[in-house]
Amino acid sequence: MNKTVPFQVSLQMHRRGGWRHFCSGSIISKMHVVTAAHCVEKMELEKLSVLAGTLNWKTGGQRHKIVSKHVHPQYAMMPRIINDIAVLKVSPPFGLYLAEISTIHLGDADRVGGKTPVRLTGWGSTTSNSTGAKVPDRLQVLHYQTISNEECVQKGFRVTPNEICALASHGQGACMGDSGGPLILSNGRQQLAGIVSYGSATCAQGKPDVYTRVSSFLPYISKVLNQDLTPQPQQTAQN
Repeated sequence: MNKTVPFQVSLQMHRRGGWRHFCSGSIISKMHVVTAAHCVEKMELEKLSVLAGTLNWKTGGQRHKIVSKHVHPQYAMMPRIINDIAVLKVSPPFGLYLAEISTIHLGDADRVGGKTPVRLTGWGSTTSNSTGAKVPDRLQVLHYQTISNEECVQKGFRVTPNEICALASHGQGACMGDSGGPLILSNGRQQLAGIVSYGSATCAQGKPDVYTRVSSFLPYISKVLNQDLTPQPQQTAQN
């Protein structure tokens, strides 16, 4: 499956003598990953890394340092999560010449409404027991569909037009470890429609998952990438 999701990366934290998966992200340029702001806002970059090009977060792949993070300036956790998006810059650049690593197209197509087939991929827990949750070693995939924001509100979520809701009919969904990962729309080509933001405390169980709507943040993403890719003028020494 790695060749079908070569854009997916594992965000990892160094602790207890090794690297541990905690969130996901998607490659959007040779030096950038987009993820959820809540994954990285309070994290120290020197303790983090990105692992690309593997289905198993424990083995293989290419490891990259995170050299900078751009958390959306209007991101907030309280009274509810909004603008939950961040862009990370990595070093060295991703090896996009490899079959296992590539970028994903950003969702600039028609705005995703209800009843749209989508899929979620990630290393999130496969159980709803948050106290004993353990992330699987191998990347998981869930095929389900979006619901309208109106239906999402009816189910108790105060979503905005900048978010997408998805709901599985069989009680599955995003869980601990899936945050920051992609909601993928296949419409001729794979597109990044959403970023895992939040859901119910019990991990689905008939409740929707809420995603940051990528198409709402294209100007922000473009601004960050242009800033990072534009050579900075050199300072001249003054006598």
